[in-house]
Amino acid sequence: MRLVPFQASIVDGQSDGSGGGIVLALVSRSTLRLARHRLRDHLTSFGLDPDDACLILSELAGNALLHGGETAAVAWCLCGDRLHIGVADGSALGLAVIQENCAREGGRGLLLVDQLAKEWGVRPLGALGKAAWCELQVRAA
Repeated sequence: MRLVPFQASIVDGQSDGSGGGIVLALVSRSTLRLARHRLRDHLTSFGLDPDDACLILSELAGNALLHGGETAAVAWCLCGDRLHIGVADGSALGLAVIQENCAREGGRGLLLVDQLAKEWGVRPLGALGKAAWCELQVRAA
């Protein structure tokens, strides 16, 4: 479970009891939609708005599947009103944020993540690849 870099207490399966623990899945292009629906259902079961979180999950996992391989490890943990999302893939290449004024079509997913998440980043995992992670505050639905 340490493949996705959350804070140690979250990776070890501990939470404050208000979020239902860690959800971990291996996704592919054909199952990403299911993961997004599972996140939506998870957040709405706690009365929280899932829209920003589902967009972020789609962007991070989409990048991982586009640039990092056929599958990606996806995890999230809800602790109160804070959601931690992590996506790990097999590519060691970093991620680049396209600037708003770039004329290129597409490639602005990380710009959205940057604007919606409280914090985000990428951690190298050595020979295993990398993990993109974020923390966001989810609001009541």
